[in-house]
Amino acid sequence: GWLLVTQLSGADKLFKPDMEVKVLGLVCPSCAVGLKNSFKRHHKVLGFKMDTKKQLLSLEFKEGREGSIHYIKNKEVIKIVKDSGYEVDSIKILANRKPNRYNKP
Repeated sequence: GWLLVTQLSGADKLFKPDMEVKVLGLVCPSCAVGLKNSFKRHHKVLGFKMDTKKQLLSLEFKEGREGSIHYIKNKEVIKIVKDSGYEVDSIKILANRKPNRYNKP
């Protein structure tokens, strides 16, 4: 499996994905370049990881005050992936992954 991890800031911190996108046809590193550039330029993206074996794109988003996450909307993710020449199979939100986060009752 070929793995690409790009941290845009805070390289010392662990990559903790907020969203997993299953991308059909994401099977080689060179294919991933367009996707990589599109998400890297996005103002909400902190970091991302691609696993071509699982055809998975994992995204970590920037946080706002009180630990709220600045998610990219699903339809925007689908558009970025489509514009890069791929189809989204599924999108999974990975919530409550940091111990310092809390949900108001």
